[in-house]
Amino acid sequence: MSNKIKVSLFNHLIESERQLLDPDVRQSSHALNALLDDEFIEIAANGTVFDKQHVLTRLPTEVVPQFYNQHFKGRMLSDDVAQISYQAAYRRSARSEFNYSLRMSLWRKSNEQWKMVFHQGTPCALFTISMDED
Repeated sequence: MSNKIKVSLFNHLIESERQLLDPDVRQSSHALNALLDDEFIEIAANGTVFDKQHVLTRLPTEVVPQFYNQHFKGRMLSDDVAQISYQAAYRRSARSEFNYSLRMSLWRKSNEQWKMVFHQGTPCALFTISMDED
């Protein structure tokens, strides 16, 4: 098995990652449920571990941060598991400082649908935010 990811799948997973950062999706338990695997686990930047149920109850009540993401990379770990990594910068309001992180997600195909099964954000040094990247 090659670890090269097909362009169509790579683009689909980037779009899915970005959906999870979209305010309308983050405030909808139904939309989040459609994108997260039942076995989903997230390790937050502070080391806290969240499961799917916690995310479904927490995210819809949060103030949605302003996100930028860029420099996506992808590879296949198996026929039904893909890894996506990227840089992310976010801030809670227009007046607050940016937080910078490297993000990594694992997406698993089940019943012909790709769902996120794992996500981790690790703080990193600041980087230049590219405003013109797709």
